[in-house]
Amino acid sequence: MFATGDNPAARMRHELHTPLTSILAYTRLLRDDLTPDAHGDGAACLDAIDRNAMRLERYVDNVVLPLAATGPPSGREGATDLVSVVRDAVDLARRVAVAGAVSVHADVPDAAHVAVDEMICRHLVGQLVLWLTIAAPARAHVEITLRREPGVSLEARVVPAGELTTAPQRRPSDEPRPTADLQVARAVANLCGGDLRLEEHSFRLALPATVLMPAPR
Repeated sequence: MFATGDNPAARMRHELHTPLTSILAYTRLLRDDLTPDAHGDGAACLDAIDRNAMRLERYVDNVVLPLAATGPPSGREGATDLVSVVRDAVDLARRVAVAGAVSVHADVPDAAHVAVDEMICRHLVGQLVLWLTIAAPARAHVEITLRREPGVSLEARVVPAGELTTAPQRRPSDEPRPTADLQVARAVANLCGGDLRLEEHSFRLALPATVLMPAPR
């Protein structure tokens, strides 16, 4: 058992790794207890849980913890063009959406640059777009809009089949219960100097266009 002390990175590592370690250990115990008759479907479900937990564990180690330890990268202004990141995320979401007959459309400008590492952008945007696409009901439509003014922000929401495209009024109950993936996404956005707001069927991700440098003493 390691001591977390006052180190934010150590505390975050403990808080994120503890449930992941428990999930991985428990799925492997369940696999050992499977009867031969239940081995097919049961093993497939446990494999999916194990695979997703391992993917999240790698994401925590490679993205979240380095950010927590060092803070936002001091890269140049406009290091990543968010337009190409969004287009790639939408292409993947469209392939996934076929199973639920969900359509995905993105309205993007010619360019929108953010001062966030490209790999981090791709993890974060891809994760959010896929979450919303998978959560959408059958024959729904996912609307994605990338804005440059007043700041760079990515907004996405689910429009059920037959509903008008006017934005619904937010209700107090619209805030979703964050899953582990969404909690990590919110932490990454904050560590990058951005902001992630989640609702039941929408999200808004704001990212910094410049890296704020410390004021000279």
